[in-house]
Amino acid sequence: MRASTVKLAAAAVIAVAVVASVPFIGFTVDTVDEKQGVMIDYAYYNVEWAEMRFTDGMTGMEALESVCGSKGYRLEMNDDGTVYSVNNVPQLINVSWGMYILEGQGKDVRWAEVEDPASFDVSGQKIISWARTGTGSAMMPAVDATGFTYYSYANDGLNPAGEKLRIVALAPSVAETVSAVGGLQYVIATDRYCDYPRSLVERQNRGEVRIVGGFTDPNFELIAAESPDLVFLDGGTGEHVTMADKLRKAGINCVVLNATNGTEDLLKNLWICASALGFPEVGNAYIKDVNEAINNICRVADLSGKKVFVSLGVSESPYTAGGGTYVTNMIESLGAVNVFSTESESWFMVDKEAVYDRQPDVIVIIYENGEIKTQREYRALLASLNDVWKETPAYRNGEVYVFSADAASLLSRPGARLPESLELLAKIMDPESFEAADPTDIVGVKYYGNSYNDGDNGYLTYVKAQGLLEWQRD
Repeated sequence: MRASTVKLAAAAVIAVAVVASVPFIGFTVDTVDEKQGVMIDYAYYNVEWAEMRFTDGMTGMEALESVCGSKGYRLEMNDDGTVYSVNNVPQLINVSWGMYILEGQGKDVRWAEVEDPASFDVSGQKIISWARTGTGSAMMPAVDATGFTYYSYANDGLNPAGEKLRIVALAPSVAETVSAVGGLQYVIATDRYCDYPRSLVERQNRGEVRIVGGFTDPNFELIAAESPDLVFLDGGTGEHVTMADKLRKAGINCVVLNATNGTEDLLKNLWICASALGFPEVGNAYIKDVNEAINNICRVADLSGKKVFVSLGVSESPYTAGGGTYVTNMIESLGAVNVFSTESESWFMVDKEAVYDRQPDVIVIIYENGEIKTQREYRALLASLNDVWKETPAYRNGEVYVFSADAASLLSRPGARLPESLELLAKIMDPESFEAADPTDIVGVKYYGNSYNDGDNGYLTYVKAQGLLEWQRD
């Protein structure tokens, strides 16, 4: 259906009101949340947020007109009164613009489509979304992993009082995700396992960043003593969900990120972090770069049909990645197959006989007992493998690869360095395709350590091209 009506919504139609002084309360508590606003979801992880007041009797269409008017966006309508285009982004075949509201409680909060936005009163809503995504499940979430909203904690790195944010990050992957979207300089405390980027460790060593407990045992008293504006936690860890509840009851704002089992989860977490910090433009730009890097890597790699076994260490009964894991998602995105993807949805222990039965073409070892720096050390590690592993195509054909030191954390830590993990995996398992695409893009090793991304000597051609390493050198 062609658009027959063009609306240039006047900014004065319904003024967008910025309200920065009221703490943003989640939907799982009884306290009335006074924050309101509109998400414009263009799909492909491109989202905008506009805080505004939904006045009595305001309809969903009037809210969209107000946002477009305040931003100077062109709003086009179809003959039947539905939205055709927002900000020159038109509907697609079988994918229309629609309005959505939040339903449910806690972690079960979800988007539900509104049939008639032109008559739907939004004054009782906290957040609505105008989205061009086709289904609610494909939309950017408006709440964190525990059902709490994440908007309006900050504006451009400043708290509501106009002061520089004070942030606590309670997991290594969380600290990296926060840092990637501009939050590194605001981190004032972490758990004891946060060891990347290196500038964060330097600040820890100088006492500028405090340690407030471990990954599964964060210390409430130490966190509260830092007077943080915002605490970021990992929704895949039960202790973090419990801690978030305790901190919120004490008046401390929290954002609980979703468990990261794949690229989609990471991109949503990047947006959540960026929005909570008041850096939505940074979030959108970083997400775009991550997507482009991943797509470029996958276009070059040719790993179709390769059977891969990922081992955490070299014991005879190591942990390996199951189907619902970050590592398996990367392997599958490259066209390969994780030989244990059907056995579990998480990491689990596997015995050597099971490895032999699967006859993997590739073995990837995540080695956390030091850095493998030389060919001699690599050969010594291979010699130490159990005899059963040596009876696999991977060992016989020289396709055993080792990630150690900083490189090891890439595969065991589901965070913002996912594009780096993907590029290193693809190149070490399929160096020929990358060399064919660029004769200067040569890996030449079967192990990675701390130097995998060191300047011109690193291996991250595609990641560097998208500018995804800057935050690590802040």
